[in-house]
Amino acid sequence: MKRKGRPTWLVLCVLLSGFLLALFGCNKQPTSKSLTVVSFGGAYQEAQSKAYMKPFAEMTKATVTEATYNGEYGILSNRATSPEGVWDVVSVEAVPTARGARESLFLKIPDSIYSGLRLTSGAAGEYAAGHLVFSTVLAYNQTTFPDTLTAPRSWADFWNVSKYPGKRALRNSPRGTLEIALLAAGVRPENLYPLDTKLAFEQLDKLRPSLVFWEAGAQPPQLLSNGTVTMTSAYNGRVWFAKQKEGAKIGWTLNQGLMETEFWVVPKNAPNPDLAFAFIRFSLQAPEQAQFSNQIAYGPTNLDAVPNVSKDIMAALPNSPAALSLQIPVNFDWWASNQSTIEAEWEQWQSGH
Repeated sequence: MKRKGRPTWLVLCVLLSGFLLALFGCNKQPTSKSLTVVSFGGAYQEAQSKAYMKPFAEMTKATVTEATYNGEYGILSNRATSPEGVWDVVSVEAVPTARGARESLFLKIPDSIYSGLRLTSGAAGEYAAGHLVFSTVLAYNQTTFPDTLTAPRSWADFWNVSKYPGKRALRNSPRGTLEIALLAAGVRPENLYPLDTKLAFEQLDKLRPSLVFWEAGAQPPQLLSNGTVTMTSAYNGRVWFAKQKEGAKIGWTLNQGLMETEFWVVPKNAPNPDLAFAFIRFSLQAPEQAQFSNQIAYGPTNLDAVPNVSKDIMAALPNSPAALSLQIPVNFDWWASNQSTIEAEWEQWQSGH
C-alpha cells in the first residue's frame, strides 16, 4: 500500500540530524554506528524490520542488528544488569515494562523523543515508549468450526469441550491466562483485579486434560493450522497475518480480548543509547507506524498514523472504534506488584502440586 505524504529520505535525514543535534547537543551525536534491536520474531518482527529497522539503517547508515526473545523477564533483567550490555532497544510488554521501570532496569527517555507527537494515552512513558497496541484473543480452526454464527465467541465457549471438542492451547504464563480462566468462570471484566488466583487455578484444572501450552507468539497459528488444537489464545496480529497473508483457515473474535500496549525500552547498560533514542523517535513517526500496521494488524500509538491505515486492517485492530468496547485492559500495575508471587504459584500448578 502506498503511504501518503511520506517525506523523502533526504528530508528525513535532515530532520533526524536536527533532532539529534537538539537532543544531544552539537558535540553529542551518537559516536557508534551500531545498534541492536530485540523483538519477538516471526511475522511481527518482520513487519517491524520493514517499517523501522531497515529504513532507519538506510537513513542513518548505521549497522542495525536484530535479535529475538520470548519476553522472558529474567533474560531482560540479566541483559540490563550484566557488566557489558549487548542490547540497545528492546520491545517489551506492558507488565515487564512496569516491573523493569520499578527495578531501575531502563534508561529514562528524554522528553524530546515525544516532542510534537500525538500519542495514545500512556504511550509517552518516562522509561518506555509505547509503539503499538495488541490484544490476546480467542482464535479457532475454521475447518473444525466453519459456521461463523456458531463458532466460539467467548472464553466460556473455550472451556465448553462438549460443544466445542478438541485440544486447546494457552500461553505458558500466568499473565493473561489467569484472566482468561476467570472470564470463563463468569467474572465480570470490571471485577477481574485483584485476581482471584484460587478460582483461576480451579478453572484451569477443569480444562487441564484438554490443554497444551505455547511459548512464542508464532506458535498459536501453527498449532491451529496443523490440527494440534481446535482453538487457542493468540495475539491478534499473528492470527490476522496467518489468515490474510498465508491463507490459514483461522477465525478469531475480538470479544473479551485482553488489550495491552507494547513498549520500546533502552536497557540501562545499552552500549549505544543515543542511537537507540533516535531509533525510538523514528519508530513513533506517523508514516512509519502506518507502514507497520499495514503489514500486520497491530494498532498504532501515533494518532496521526490512523488515517493511513487501510480500512480492512483498521477493522481488525483492537483499538479501532468498533472493537475498543470489546477489549479488557490488562492491569499492568497490579501485575508489576504481584508477578513474582503469581509466577511461583504458576510453576507449582504446572508441576501438578
